[in-house]
Formats: sequence, C-alpha cells, structure tokens
Amino acid sequence: MRLKEAAEKLREGIRSRSLIVLTGLMEVFYEGRASSSLGEGERLLLIKQDGSVLVHRPTGYEPVNWQPPGSLISVIVKDGVLVIEARRLSPEEILRVVVKKVYSIESHKLEDSADFAMHATEEEMKRAILLEPSLIEEGFKPIEDERRAGRAGFVDIFGVDSSGNLVVVEIKRRNATSEDVRQLVSYVKEIEKELGRRPRMILAAPGVQRSASRELAAYGVEFKCLSPKRCHEILKRGRGLEEFLG
Repeated sequence: MRLKEAAEKLREGIRSRSLIVLTGLMEVFYEGRASSSLGEGERLLLIKQDGSVLVHRPTGYEPVNWQPPGSLISVIVKDGVLVIEARRLSPEEILRVVVKKVYSIESHKLEDSADFAMHATEEEMKRAILLEPSLIEEGFKPIEDERRAGRAGFVDIFGVDSSGNLVVVEIKRRNATSEDVRQLVSYVKEIEKELGRRPRMILAAPGVQRSASRELAAYGVEFKCLSPKRCHEILKRGRGLEEFLG
C-alpha cells in the first residue's frame, strides 16, 4: 500500500475514533522518562479508540512499546517514510513509529460495553470464607485451613459453629459430585478417630449434581450454596478496605 494512502486512512480512523490495525516494516523510538529505540522489523501497530497506541512484535503477548489512552496522535509522510507520533503532555513523552512499508491497514468502529467477570478459584473461595465466615453460617469460626485429616488428605477449613460443634468445610467451585461427598466423609472419619468427636460436614459449592443429592442425605452432609462470583465480590471488597486503610 502507498504511504500517502495509508496516511489518509490513519487520519480518518483517528478522527472517527476507530480502532486501527496496521502491519508493516517499522522502527520505533521513545523519548520521555527514559529513551529507547527499536530497529527495523515487521510489526503490528494498534491505535485504539481511546487514543492508546501499542506496538507488537510477531511473538509474545506484551507490546514492545506503548502509549496510554488520551495520547495526541499525528501522522505525516516525510522523506519517503510514514511517521506516527503519539504524544503525552504530562508527563511529557513521545512515541514515534517510523513506517517504511505498509502491508495492510484496517479501521473499525467497535462497540463493547460488556462487564468483565472474573470469578474466584477454590483457593480464593477459601480465602473469602476466612475473611467472612458468615458465608458458611452465622457464628461459624474458622480455626485452621488445610488441616491434615490422617491419610485421607487435607480439609479446606476446620472450625467450630456457634454451639461449639466441630465443623469441616469442603469447597468446590463447580457443582458438587458424589465423589466430593465421599471425600468429605473420609476426612471426617479420620478427624473423628483423632479427636473422638464427629464434626459436622458442610459441602460449599455453587450447586449439587443430581446423583450426589441422595448421598448428601445418606451421609448427613450439609450443603451450602456458595458461588465463586459471591466470593470474588467479598475478596474485592476486602482488598478495597486494605487499600483504604493503607
């Protein structure tokens, strides 16, 4: 593609606040808090709708150079090359991309208003319960996490309820299965041998598979509906409090 034609497409995309994707042969220079230069190579240039600019090499997921949203972007053709500058005023920084050949350029006006949802892992669900034990029930007090239960393994959370009864909590981030119920029962048998008291058994998960429902009743295992999303919200709130308190 001719450089003057590419320059016009770039200017139009920037004016219309479109996402611009350019591939070509380019050099990259940065001046600001430090200075850097990247020699000639075939790369991907992204100019996003918010004014952020990113330069990617053919491999790796991180940009090799970038400027944040709100950059002031200019495009000129000079001395046989296409020069794209992304400038910040505070702090003063300039990212200069010198394009010698343009292989392709596309411009799209995209819409994306969806919320990004990242839900908790089982380890994070455990942390949420330790942070807010009432997720299991009012009055529940965790004593230990990852407590050994003989040769059966380790229980997620070991604690006591408001009446002083021992409680073993097993956590699953997906619907609980019959195997999960039997695993919890095996933990409790080992703890009963050790302490001479049979703890309550609570299986915390988003749901229960139909095949496991009968085993819950047969073994006396209690089910607590607990979603990874709810745990994520608890952790997020906890992190916000930590930041507020310094």
